[in-house]
Amino acid sequence: MRHFIRSTPCVLTIVVAIELATAGCGSSSPSTPGTGGGGSGGTGQAGSSATAGTTGAAGSAGSAGSAGSTGRGGSTGATGGRGGGAAGTTGAAGAGNADAGAACTVGAWPAADPSMPGPFATMTENNVGPAAGVGVDGGAAPMFTLFRPMDLRQGGLCHPVITWGNGTGSTPNLYRALLNHLASHGFVVIASNSTNVAQGTPAPMLAGVTWVLEKNADPASPMYQRIDTTHIGGTGHSQGGFATTTAGADARITTIAPLCGAQTQRNLHGPAFLFCGGMDTTVPCSNIMNAYNGITNQPVMLANYLAADHANWVTFGGSNSVKPVEVATTAWMRVHLMGDTALRGRFYGASCTLCQDPAWQVMRKMMDQ
Repeated sequence: MRHFIRSTPCVLTIVVAIELATAGCGSSSPSTPGTGGGGSGGTGQAGSSATAGTTGAAGSAGSAGSAGSTGRGGSTGATGGRGGGAAGTTGAAGAGNADAGAACTVGAWPAADPSMPGPFATMTENNVGPAAGVGVDGGAAPMFTLFRPMDLRQGGLCHPVITWGNGTGSTPNLYRALLNHLASHGFVVIASNSTNVAQGTPAPMLAGVTWVLEKNADPASPMYQRIDTTHIGGTGHSQGGFATTTAGADARITTIAPLCGAQTQRNLHGPAFLFCGGMDTTVPCSNIMNAYNGITNQPVMLANYLAADHANWVTFGGSNSVKPVEVATTAWMRVHLMGDTALRGRFYGASCTLCQDPAWQVMRKMMDQ
């Protein structure tokens, strides 16, 4: 399948030829309704000719429905004498999500190697969330693709969120190796299906964040009480990189990592990793330098991978390994969204690992400690 990525006023032209496998779809099974058992009212004793019979006893409450469904109400009590039996009470509602359990815990994650798949089996859910952004040729606005751990209860920690933006003309399927890799490390990745992710009100990358936070509060969702709402990152490629820096002005976004595309953003709410390719002629590093110079209130790194052009750093196809730029992006997100202090030295300190690697050329501000 041939991807043509064409420039818009702020974006780019790329031609990427690649065979793409179809992303897997997550599915869920419907809950079975619980049945509430209704009790019958007892029959009142007949009164004398002058006196009404007593009222029949109320029916007992219906039993609670099983988790995931609502119990049915109890039946109506029988009529006693001349008095009517009271109606049976309604069975208690079952829980909306059988997997909900106890709420997750926000905390530091165990260390992990960002170059290797993480400890989570993953799943992909296609066409979820709201319609957001602009449709192709005036068509319907696109929805989202969700990459997430299959078992969100594993380990008990709350999962940070990453919102993703595609390059012009591309969809999340092109980047699925990276997005699935992030999900394997425990991130919930919400990726707009828009091929022009910088367009639309509200911005698609932020609409995706809003939807995930809504699912965290929805007892019927597998993400119910499984999301770390205080640690949300943004990343994207090319036009998606420009859109990432725009999204960084939102107070919910606590770190960004735009790849091969960035614009000046002076209202960030956390550190920024600005990536450029030394061989990129579409969005050269000199353009990214403008964004770097404009950030004065947060730690920021400009990381130039010297051998990279605009797209050759992307892992295409179904590979289980990822390339150095994707490894660095994963490590950055683990440090800033998961508190993985074992990886902090890759970016911070007087002799950061990336700074010493001859494959990279690095500039930093406010990152010596």
